[in-house]
Amino acid sequence: MRRIKRFFSHWQNWLGTLIVLSFAIVAFTAPMLSQPNKTTQGAFKKVGRSTDFVPHPPSENAILGTLPGQIDVFHALVWGAREAMIFGLSVALGAFLFGSIFGAISGYAGGLVNNLMMRIADAFLTFPVLAGVVFLQQLVAITIESLGGTYWFNNDYHGQFIDFQFTPPAFAVFLMKVDPILISLIIFSWMPIARMVNTMVITLKNTEFIQATRALGGSSFWIIRRHLLPNSIGPAIVLASRDVGSSVILQATITFIGLGGASPWGILLSMGRNWVIGPGGNLLAAWWVFLPVTFTIVLFGVGWNLIGDGLMEALEPSAATYEGSFFKKQSKAKVDAKPAIISHTIRPEAAPFVISKLPSCSTILTDGSSKKDPLLLIARDAIAEQKMDQAMHAYSHLIKHHKHVNEIRQDLVHIVRLHPRHAIVWTLLGDALTQEGNHEYASKAYEQARGLKQ
Repeated sequence: MRRIKRFFSHWQNWLGTLIVLSFAIVAFTAPMLSQPNKTTQGAFKKVGRSTDFVPHPPSENAILGTLPGQIDVFHALVWGAREAMIFGLSVALGAFLFGSIFGAISGYAGGLVNNLMMRIADAFLTFPVLAGVVFLQQLVAITIESLGGTYWFNNDYHGQFIDFQFTPPAFAVFLMKVDPILISLIIFSWMPIARMVNTMVITLKNTEFIQATRALGGSSFWIIRRHLLPNSIGPAIVLASRDVGSSVILQATITFIGLGGASPWGILLSMGRNWVIGPGGNLLAAWWVFLPVTFTIVLFGVGWNLIGDGLMEALEPSAATYEGSFFKKQSKAKVDAKPAIISHTIRPEAAPFVISKLPSCSTILTDGSSKKDPLLLIARDAIAEQKMDQAMHAYSHLIKHHKHVNEIRQDLVHIVRLHPRHAIVWTLLGDALTQEGNHEYASKAYEQARGLKQ
C-alpha cells in the first residue's frame, strides 16, 4: 500500500497511468469503436474504392480520413492499439521472465557458472537487434520454402504472407503463427534484466536471512523462488515496463523501413509516406496521413516510459524511497512531538531511558557509499513497509561488519521513537552507539532492551 501511495504521489505517474489505461480501453473496446465490414483485412478497413490512391480528408465515413487505397485511418489506429498492447506486453513479459530466472540462477550459483552465464549475456548484448530481426526472418523464410511453401512480405498491407499448395506439415503451421520480430525482440531484450537481477541476487544471497534459510534446510529452488526473486525483481519490473513502449516503437520502425513485421501503425506510416509533403510543399495539406498515427505512437511510448519512471521510484531500492514516505515525514516532525498512533506505542516519558535525550538526528544523512549499499537500502525499504524483522536482520548484519554505523544509528533513533517497545531495536541501537564510542547511551539502550524482554 505504501508503494502504491508513493507511486500516485506524482502527477507524472497519474498521467502515465491515464495514457496506458486509455490505450487498454481502446484495445478492449475496438469492436465497438470501429466495427469491421466485409472489406476488413486484419487491422485495415476500406471505406471507398480500392483503386482510388488519393487520400481523402476526414468525413462521415472515415472520421480521421483515408490513406491511398481508401484505408480508414481511425479503424487502423483503434485495432492497431489492440495489436500494440498484445505485442508490447508479450515482448516485455517474455524478456522479464527469462531474464529474471537467468540472472537469479547465475547469481545464486556464483563462481564459474555465474561468469559463464554472464559472458553469454554479454555476447547477446553485442549482437545488433536489427540484424537479429533480419536473420530470424530470413531463417523462417528459408525454412518455409524448404518445406515446399511460398514466403513473401509486405504485399500491400498484409505483412508477411505464407502459402502452401498442399496441407502444410505441423512445423510449418507453427512457423506460420510465429512473429519473427516478437521472438527476436525477446531474444535480444532479456540481457539488461538478467544483469540487474544477477547483481541484486549476488548481494542478497550472503545476507543473514538467506543464511538462516539455508541453515533451516531450505533448498536452492525454494530460496530463489521465495526470497531472492521477490527481493530483486523491482528494478527488473521497471525495465520491463519501459520495454512495452520501446518494443512497439521498434516494431513500427522496422515495419516502416521494410525490414519485416506487420505493425498496423508502421504500415500506416509506410502507406502514407508519399503524402507527408503535400502540393506546394505544404506539410499540413494531408495531415491525417501521418499526424494521427505519429501522435499515437509517441503517446504510447511516453505513457509506458512514465509508468516505468514511476515504478523506479516505487520499487527500486536506490531510488528516492528512503528520502520519501517514512524518513522524510519523520525529519519534518519535532523531536518532542507525539508519536504516531501505532499498536503498543507509549509516550517517550514512560520509558526508563528518555528517548528525547537520544542524539539529535532530524535529517537522514547519506553519503555516496551508503546510497550504493543495497543492504542498507533494503533495510530502509523494509522499515517503510513496516517489515521490522527483515529490516532488523539487515541492520544487524551491517553493524556487525562495521558498515554505515552512523547512518544506521540515526535510522534506529527515528525507529525507536515510533516503536519504543521493540527490544531488538534498542539492542541494535546499543550496538551502534557502542561502535561509535558512546558507551553511556549504549548502556542505557541495553538496559531498556533488557527491561522489555522481561
